[in-house]
Amino acid sequence: MAMGLLVAPSMVVAAAGESKLLVSATILKHASLQVLAQPPSVVVTAADIARGYVDVPSPAQVAVQSNTQGGYMLMFESQGEFFRQTLVKGLDTDVQLGASGGGVAQRAAGRGMSKTLLDLGFRFVLSDSVRQGVYAWPMRLSVTPL
Repeated sequence: MAMGLLVAPSMVVAAAGESKLLVSATILKHASLQVLAQPPSVVVTAADIARGYVDVPSPAQVAVQSNTQGGYMLMFESQGEFFRQTLVKGLDTDVQLGASGGGVAQRAAGRGMSKTLLDLGFRFVLSDSVRQGVYAWPMRLSVTPL
């Protein structure tokens, strides 16, 4: 998302021979996400299948930058078919997402531009048809300002 500044000058006529220039500015809402680290894959073992879920051993690390007082919406898009639910840890509260993913509203860190670093842990509840193996990382993240 691009951040912009809208400037609207206007002239106000004052006393004879004098003029004033009024300027107003609107700062557009902005949010961006940078993935700093994430696992390249998810390994599913026979023990994971028997248990019904797999915990990813290392977190995904992301940086979110936002200038909105209303916070931002963190979106999780699922691209894997080996699981039916995802538990995400490391946000304000743990979040359970369905097979297709979902969105989570996050509070603003303060006024003005702020940067938040998140360490996100993932537990994938496995589908009934899953087989042992190595699966490509299934989650795609994005952010939208609120």
